[in-house]
Amino acid sequence: MATSISWARGSLLQAEQLIPCVSFLFTLLLFTVSTGSASPIGVPDLQQCEPAMDVSPTNQTMMLTLNCCLPIPAHKPRVFSFHKYKSKPRVRQAAHTVSDAYIAKYTRAYELMKALPDDDPRSFHTQAKIHCAFCNFAYRQAGNTSVPLQVHFSWLFLPWHRWYLYWHERILQSLLGDPTFTLVFWNWDDQRDGGNVMPAMFVPNGTALYDRNRNQNNLPPALVKLSPTTTGNDSVEIVNQNLNDMYRDVVTATTAELFMGDAYRTGTDITNSTVITAPLEGLIEGGVHNGIHYWTGDPNLTLMQDMGTFTTASRDPIFYAHHSNVDRLWDKWKYDLPGGPRADHNDSDFLDAEFYFYDEKARLVKVTVRDALDNSKLGISYPSVAADELWVNYDPPVMSNGSAVEAARAVGVATMGAAPQNGTIFLGSGRSAIVKAPSFPPSTTTKATVLVIQGLQVTRRSFVSLTAFVNLPSANALTDTSTAEYLGTFNIIPTASIKYSHLTTNVMFEISNNMQRIGITHEHEVVITMVVTGVEPVSIQGLLIENV
Repeated sequence: MATSISWARGSLLQAEQLIPCVSFLFTLLLFTVSTGSASPIGVPDLQQCEPAMDVSPTNQTMMLTLNCCLPIPAHKPRVFSFHKYKSKPRVRQAAHTVSDAYIAKYTRAYELMKALPDDDPRSFHTQAKIHCAFCNFAYRQAGNTSVPLQVHFSWLFLPWHRWYLYWHERILQSLLGDPTFTLVFWNWDDQRDGGNVMPAMFVPNGTALYDRNRNQNNLPPALVKLSPTTTGNDSVEIVNQNLNDMYRDVVTATTAELFMGDAYRTGTDITNSTVITAPLEGLIEGGVHNGIHYWTGDPNLTLMQDMGTFTTASRDPIFYAHHSNVDRLWDKWKYDLPGGPRADHNDSDFLDAEFYFYDEKARLVKVTVRDALDNSKLGISYPSVAADELWVNYDPPVMSNGSAVEAARAVGVATMGAAPQNGTIFLGSGRSAIVKAPSFPPSTTTKATVLVIQGLQVTRRSFVSLTAFVNLPSANALTDTSTAEYLGTFNIIPTASIKYSHLTTNVMFEISNNMQRIGITHEHEVVITMVVTGVEPVSIQGLLIENV
């Protein structure tokens, strides 16, 4: 009997040891199936368009049907080439540094754009609709018409918006008759030299640069808060938390997956995904980019219009200055951080993804991601910003003392593993978990050690933030985010689209930098704390720390 029991225990042990292997192979198989036959995103059929939904700014109980459908061209779309669209080299300047004369020219450019008929593809009305259309599910994917097209939440975010700015700028140049005209960038990451307030040129009421749907409490001299979870009102507190947000979202985001986001191919559906097929939003998008949208939008409106929701964000002229800074930071990330140049994705499905835009002659143009990767070829550059050094070299202080695992376990904090072993876990206002950590030091092929929050699900009816900490089980919504325990914040912009409001995504934060600073790289387990801000229920499928 003892022998048979021993054999049975051994068999069970072997079976238990096989389960992770089988699970891994099954996951690998599903991943292969989901990506092996994938293809790049193609241009949609503009004649097949769905209306977008939004909440009425004047009646919060009323839903509006918005026509974000784009004008159908009379002629065949052009295919972009650098030969066809030559550009004079130009330098975009920080909004808070330009002269009164340039502000007058800038204002005139938008007056001319806003004076065009709404059905003119070059008009401000249509320019705003472009963002609404491709960011609010107006079109279907070309290769899979059962799936809505979305250019956020993935590796498409940065190149799509770079193209958007490029054509917007060319139209303004043409209207002014000035090929040297450039957009300005809102230098909100500048925490020293005056960039971290709303640019004064966009504030005066009655000008073409004004938008009434902004947070009136955040007009100058209010300091920008790069995250909705930034605590306190003291300027030093705000600045240090802003610096850490920039450090986390740009400097420690050492891989393209972390900074830019990951794969979005034909068939990827952010409204109906699993842990395996869900896209990955880049830290620059889900972090400080979304944080500025939140900070600028009107909190008295349900979706924080205009800047606070994809449907209306581009109706505010400050949107284009905001995204010019995001574009500048992409160049900063690639070329000008410690450790040398960083690489964009080189996957052909990324490089060959296609978009439609309108040129300065109102013609439809087809472009690809690969032609957007080098700003110098588009004639665009940015000046060196001295204040960047503050966040590039930020040294976050350590709050904790040694590993918090045993103390957390003593008060009932449970272990959480990777999906699918946990089922669905609702986070409420926050949750701590003990998570297995990989061995240190990582192999020489490891690019980063990351925390993956797997299968995050939320309905995007209002703004939601998820803030993550390591080794700080006491963290809550009032915890200072300027410290080494802070991993980052994932901000979720709302939508009024009932049909496409559900989001499934994976969230990734770099964690090795934090563990080294805290001194817990030798630990086999760490405490992860997630804090949720907002009223929408947030659930996840698991937590995983891995070397990538």
